[in-house]
Amino acid sequence: MDEFTYIEILIEDKSGGILVEQIMNKYVMDKENIMYKIHSFKGIGKIPLKANKMSQVKSKRLLTDLPMYLKGMDTSLNNMPGKKAIFVILDSDGEDCAEMKRSLVQMYQKLGIAIQVFFCIAIEEMEAWLLGDSEALLTAYPTAKRQLLQRYVQDSIIGTWEYLADVVYKGGLPALKRIASSYYEIGMFKCECARNIGALLDIRKNVSPSFNYFIRKLDSFYGSST
Repeated sequence: MDEFTYIEILIEDKSGGILVEQIMNKYVMDKENIMYKIHSFKGIGKIPLKANKMSQVKSKRLLTDLPMYLKGMDTSLNNMPGKKAIFVILDSDGEDCAEMKRSLVQMYQKLGIAIQVFFCIAIEEMEAWLLGDSEALLTAYPTAKRQLLQRYVQDSIIGTWEYLADVVYKGGLPALKRIASSYYEIGMFKCECARNIGALLDIRKNVSPSFNYFIRKLDSFYGSST
């Protein structure tokens, strides 16, 4: 493919940024003329009630700052040659995925911007994408609890990072919480898993539906013509 492709990726936290960088490094490996940049935030926040009158003060929360980032990127990428798109990746947590998607699309439409934006929602959390490749997980963590991993239902709403901790951490979630009582320490554990398992993921053999949705959208955009 001769046409240049550029992708901006917005993601809600550091561990997600680490994982998506691992995924994108694999994705672009066999492709030509494609570049990407990842922006990691410090939490999810909320979509502003008046998205077209947002503050210019950055909160470092993905949804809170999203209208400002989308408008700014639309302006900065407008004159760039080739295909450009923004991918927004976030966890559904306990929210209804369909309703979250509707709210995001409505906000995007109200902004009146030209650049193409894809919203990719990890169900329930991005750790589901790590649990979606059992071979990569077991290679990264050979002592992981195989039976517990086999019982995991893909993209289920069960407290995904906690389930991952039970699978890979010695002594499970209770042992992790004894030494990682703060959000920062838990974040370090998530980053470690994203780095260790993410490096081994086979992006074409993952069984997480939300992971495969992200890959399909990448494929659709990269293969499209302007």
